[in-house]
Amino acid sequence: MPKNIFLMQWDPRRGPIVLGYYPQNTEGIDKDFLINVFGTVLQREERLEGFYDVTYGGYDVITYYSGQELNQLFGVVLEEGEEKEGIRGGVVRAALTAFRRGEPPTTIEEWEELWERISAFPTMSLEERIADAFRDNETRKLLEIMLDSGIMVIDRLLDNLKTAFPYLARDVLLTYVYLLEALGILETKWDEKALIERVYLLRDVVFIRRKPEKFGEISSAIDGYQAEYEKFVREYQEGGWAQDQTILPELLGDPNIYGVIKIFREVGVMPEDEAQSRFGSTILKKLLDFDVLGKKDNKYYLFTDPTVKLLLPKYTFANVVRRLRDEELSKEVVLDYLKTVRSSYL
Repeated sequence: MPKNIFLMQWDPRRGPIVLGYYPQNTEGIDKDFLINVFGTVLQREERLEGFYDVTYGGYDVITYYSGQELNQLFGVVLEEGEEKEGIRGGVVRAALTAFRRGEPPTTIEEWEELWERISAFPTMSLEERIADAFRDNETRKLLEIMLDSGIMVIDRLLDNLKTAFPYLARDVLLTYVYLLEALGILETKWDEKALIERVYLLRDVVFIRRKPEKFGEISSAIDGYQAEYEKFVREYQEGGWAQDQTILPELLGDPNIYGVIKIFREVGVMPEDEAQSRFGSTILKKLLDFDVLGKKDNKYYLFTDPTVKLLLPKYTFANVVRRLRDEELSKEVVLDYLKTVRSSYL
């Protein structure tokens, strides 16, 4: 659990401004403490967007700087001995949420939402983390662009995203790049000779439904399930999978719904009265509506098992080779890209 979270901004006329922090009654952490933390970050020779780790007043602090357009700093003060690496992904996801709003959180509920995002992140599965990220249209568009290109100069990538989302600041769009880098989907590389930063696609992301592991047990308990499931699969393969690229991230990225799916993966079938008492009718109805659960003879059962797959982007490789032949990319850049992809899988 973090000790404190905060959001700050640099104003050229007023200097560092504390936009808010939570909780406000933490001993030893006040506005002066936070201003000194921001000052430590600002003293760095290059103020580039990204993570800055700070130690101040006996505390370790992880901060994420938006870049000089927003000039905002989101940070987390860690408890003594708390692991830094396990919480970084939660920090960038919470920072992105804060930056996107366009104004600082003003209610306890808004601060608690950010707090819960960070606190829960270390215990979330990779499946949950990726689904949570792909709930946003911006993330899906970013992946779409990179699947077609494979290799892009980061400024060109941001220009393409800005065309699709003109209302978002460049700093916010850049944070999406670093979010997917934290998830192992992208990698950024600085080219010292060309003095440009490139983005490499490492993995494709596909949301699909698989056969439940308890398929045999469910078939034995639910009359007609196997035939019903096979009919669904035939229709799914004909095109039903496409809409799942937006539906499944919403389901898997919701902690309450994901918890229900996990339990049904383990038990397969559950009596109706037990399911209603444990999960409530709202979540169960939603999972029924989206064909994740089925219901028959006063029993709920796992009809399809939604998940996310990380795939080698073979289609993208073909595009990269084509761009090499068309002399859009140099041999050195393509070789570095392929070596980077290979290294990420070893």
